[in-house]
Amino acid sequence: MPDEPNRERADRILDAASELLVRWGSRKVTIEDIARRAGIGKGTVYLHWRTKDALFEALLMRASITLLEGSAAQLRDDPRTVVPHRYFRSTFLLTVRDPLLSAMLTNDTELLGHYALTATETRQAAAETTERTWDLWTGNGFLRDDVENLRFSLAAAASGFYLYSNVNPEYADVALEAKADSLAHVIRAGFEPPHGPDPAVVERAATELRVVLETYVSACHAAIYPGKSTSEAG
Repeated sequence: MPDEPNRERADRILDAASELLVRWGSRKVTIEDIARRAGIGKGTVYLHWRTKDALFEALLMRASITLLEGSAAQLRDDPRTVVPHRYFRSTFLLTVRDPLLSAMLTNDTELLGHYALTATETRQAAAETTERTWDLWTGNGFLRDDVENLRFSLAAAASGFYLYSNVNPEYADVALEAKADSLAHVIRAGFEPPHGPDPAVVERAATELRVVLETYVSACHAAIYPGKSTSEAG
């Protein structure tokens, strides 16, 4: 991981890239635009990431780990967040309040361009954490075992809360908290056993999932901030 001054500069570059990406879309943003917005020379950007593709991959991965960090923090504050309906509620709010996370989840090619489909390291990290979460839920009896095509049904039900407002704008103005509450109700009523899990099991599972998320955050940091740069350029 780079030293602190270079880490701060890298974050300044990523902050500038994020702002411009949300404002203009990935196709219109250039390295020159990012450097100008960050108040540095174009060559300095290349000290951190050799290509625009590498920079945008790092940007999307950084957005993803904000979700992991937020989830880990909520698990630390309230272990009950590990229960599926609570977890879906919290991740829904964390996601929809971040334009990059929302764009990634909905494969928004207008905003992200080809990065919507090619951010391979970011998607791999997301897939791996999803698998670990799923194993933890099923292994601790947090989900029903009598639902046909359980995983597909659960994912389809949850995805609708992210996507339906785009299909039917009539619901675009529904408050995010109200949507999150409705999502939690659907998951609780449709996919969890009628009796809640044992508090001791919840506590243990929350600790296990938090460690998983924090481990991935550490690994992703190494990918976001590769190597060291020791001087300004350009």
